[in-house]
Amino acid sequence: MTDSPITDLRAAARDLHDAGLCVLPIKADGTKKPAVSWLEHKVTRTTPEQHDGWFGGDRPRGIAVVYGAVSGNVELIEFEGLAIREGLLNDVTEIMDASGPRVSKAWAAILDGWVTESPSGGRHFRLRVEGGDVPGNTKLASRLAEEDEYTDEEKQRLREKPNARIVRVLIETRGEGGYGLVEPSGGGVHASGRPYVRLAGGPGTIPTLDAETVGAIRDVCRMVDQLPQPEVAKTAPRPAPPRPDGSLRPGDDFEARGSWEDILRGVFRPMHTRGSETYWGWADGVGGVKATTGKDEHDRLFVFATGSEFESEVPYSKFGAYALLNHGGDHKAAARELARQGYGSRHLATVGAPLAARASGPAPAAAPASPAPAAAPEEDEHARADEEQAPQGDTARDSEGFDYADTFGLPPAVRTPYDYRVTGRGVEVLSQSGESWNRVTFAPLVVTATFEDPEGDQYVELSWIDRSLGRPRRISRIVSRETAKRGRKLIETLGSAGLPAVEGDARAVEKWLAEFEAGNVGRIPSEQLARWLGWQDDGTFVSSPEDGIKVDTPFEEQRGPARAHARKGTLADWQATVAQLAGFPVPRVALAAALAAPLLKPLGLNSFTLDISSRSTKGKTTALQVALSVWADPSEHASAMSNWRTTLYGMEKRLNLVRGILTVFDETMAVTDDSLIDEVLYQLPMNHGKARSGGAFGNMLPWETILLSSGERPALSFTTSQGAAARILGTTIPPFGDAGAAAAAVAVAARDGVLANHGHAGPEFVQYILSGLAKPGGREGLKEKHRALVDEFRGAGDMTNRRAPMVAVLAFAEALACHIGLLPYEPLAHDVWRSLFTAHSPTDNRPAMALDVLREYVAGHAHELFSATRAAMGDKPPYSGWLGVLSTKDGVTEVALLPERVRKILADADYSLDAVVGSWIDAEYLKTLKSQRPAHLVPRRFDGARAKCLAFTPAGMPFGDEDEAA
Repeated sequence: MTDSPITDLRAAARDLHDAGLCVLPIKADGTKKPAVSWLEHKVTRTTPEQHDGWFGGDRPRGIAVVYGAVSGNVELIEFEGLAIREGLLNDVTEIMDASGPRVSKAWAAILDGWVTESPSGGRHFRLRVEGGDVPGNTKLASRLAEEDEYTDEEKQRLREKPNARIVRVLIETRGEGGYGLVEPSGGGVHASGRPYVRLAGGPGTIPTLDAETVGAIRDVCRMVDQLPQPEVAKTAPRPAPPRPDGSLRPGDDFEARGSWEDILRGVFRPMHTRGSETYWGWADGVGGVKATTGKDEHDRLFVFATGSEFESEVPYSKFGAYALLNHGGDHKAAARELARQGYGSRHLATVGAPLAARASGPAPAAAPASPAPAAAPEEDEHARADEEQAPQGDTARDSEGFDYADTFGLPPAVRTPYDYRVTGRGVEVLSQSGESWNRVTFAPLVVTATFEDPEGDQYVELSWIDRSLGRPRRISRIVSRETAKRGRKLIETLGSAGLPAVEGDARAVEKWLAEFEAGNVGRIPSEQLARWLGWQDDGTFVSSPEDGIKVDTPFEEQRGPARAHARKGTLADWQATVAQLAGFPVPRVALAAALAAPLLKPLGLNSFTLDISSRSTKGKTTALQVALSVWADPSEHASAMSNWRTTLYGMEKRLNLVRGILTVFDETMAVTDDSLIDEVLYQLPMNHGKARSGGAFGNMLPWETILLSSGERPALSFTTSQGAAARILGTTIPPFGDAGAAAAAVAVAARDGVLANHGHAGPEFVQYILSGLAKPGGREGLKEKHRALVDEFRGAGDMTNRRAPMVAVLAFAEALACHIGLLPYEPLAHDVWRSLFTAHSPTDNRPAMALDVLREYVAGHAHELFSATRAAMGDKPPYSGWLGVLSTKDGVTEVALLPERVRKILADADYSLDAVVGSWIDAEYLKTLKSQRPAHLVPRRFDGARAKCLAFTPAGMPFGDEDEAA
């Protein structure tokens, strides 16, 4: 059933928005480009107010939907007009029907859902993905353009580059970060001038499908791809030149006589046949179509799913598939076995037969195998088997094998894979002819450890010997397993670190590492990996690289700060140091912030800032060092103590290092751009960095921390954002007071003490938290105690109430630490906390200050307010235009102001209307109408026009009667 067509763009936008979709306006110039800057709307949904501005009036525009998470995980599958004309929709539907009831029913739901016909005759189908992410725009099926389809530009391109491929896309998706035009777009929006037409359903009929089913649907669409795929020797060996005697090789014979059904038995089963093409599903009958054979005369196997030994969308010959499934991809072993089975004109020599023809050539090294009793360990038996199969080496070093234990610290059982040898000069592989060695790397390169992080992602540690400084040294780097499996990416990633390989050897390096790891499973150490400090995704907490868990940060700049989280001295000496601070509230508050950081996650609190500002001689840096000593080395030469002289991206990377550990940035006056502090204060409570387009590395970096900052100026003085005060706890009290020499002596002693003793208190406190969380109801009990403190610190003012959860977590952390004897003094009284952070400050109530600015302006510019009296007198509008309208009803005078004028008035005084209007509404300073969007912009008529205004109540904008004002 098709929903009633909507022809009005504004009504269409409302319909789309109500369905949870993000809407964009499109230029009416045939480019199909958005009419506004839209990068932010990849993550933030547009609003009805924006729609009013974009689609109101008679402006000719089109309308589009942004797909992906911002629209509730909606994805578009587009069949181009060319695909429809060539019958691909019918072909795909036939395969879907043969893929089992789950896929067939899902595809039927898509066809019956929201369907649009594009101006080119294509079809747009939508679906909503549940239980998984929507990938970015993806081309699922294409073909080479035919000669009569070439455009003039393409013909010129071929003249310049005769080998260029001209491609026609047949099926593609619009997913995360993509958008697509929808009905009723028409007119000049598309170059053809034809409209987008709804064929079925509407935004409310989009089917919701699980991620696995959607993946199967995408796989079926990929199966009709017609582009020639490059073949590689690993999966589809090229036919070898004919033998001099004309005899047939086993692999070539198997390619001609072998049966796909025999090769794939136990892995895939045939499900459907169309012409020469066969579609295969899993052998156990689970799921739909997963692979095809017979697409062309080469009869290659293409697998479109993960979960098998085959690489996805890579062509496999029969011999390549047989070698992979039965011999781990070893083509030589596969050929020998096929020869034994009778394939080929002659049988190959059996393993262990004399190799006279190769006697003078080099041979691969075999791992040493020492004599062992019958009950020898399994690895020893493997080592002996390899030694029996390997040809004898031509040097003593080769026969002995490479010393991995001495060079890389690996277990003695680690061995070199067959057909390889490792020497001080590097890694070499035996040529296919067996007559020479081909270099893989210029120095020994091996996998020295494997890792898995709490999210289940896997990594490997690669180590090599570097001699660039004139002496051998071991270099190690950790990379994702995905990178290790992609040779070019691996060399690009580690080239600057001195990886001893060049891009031309990328595939050989990739294969060597895979062979080395596969041949040493159970021998190469496997460890847990942390990519940051603090709370891990499995509920554990990593305080330091010294905790016994490998810490490998994603950014080079994080390595130094991570290493600085180390222990020195003793906890007892640290406690003796901080005991001297009992009479100094500000350093104690800083200490409490350091201990409160790991409480943010279990309490469900966002990150926030604690700012200590005063004259430079009053011990601010010492207070920061005391706090940092809870977790790390607080010395100024250590990297844990950071400085505001950085960039926003550098700041984000520093924050990204921790999840539940304090971050310290000293001296706001060192900042090179005041807007940096403004940005950080705004972004910090969001617990992630800025969104960066194009999937850039470093996009929306996450963190959980309390940012401890200091400077001569308060951090709030660097921002004009009215909301910032609610996200910051700040004090201007000198950390060590003005008590003179005695206080200065305490500051010096505290600094010296924490430099000698640090890194103990934080891990000790976390162990206490973890033991509490492990108890039944532990987390809820923690939250309940925090809620009680929040209520204790609430007050009469809005700002005090918004700061209460932050003050409460600091007081709570100090109380817990004092209770277990970690802090050697009594907790601060609640009155002290109130005096520091919850007492009223004139700078806190910025909404009221902004309203005062506006009241003063209106009082001085009353002549710019339109009124009935002015209309009767025939007054003309002032030069700057009307400020608003003054009206009286039932003896009550109302001032209604045009929002853009208000916005400019406040901006000139360094206030933002958007930041204060919410507080004005809460205080009932503005009238609202539920029928309006937004409700606080209410229509008022004046001077023959009707406009939306900010209509103030008498409490918000008191004014005399109309005649007096006139």
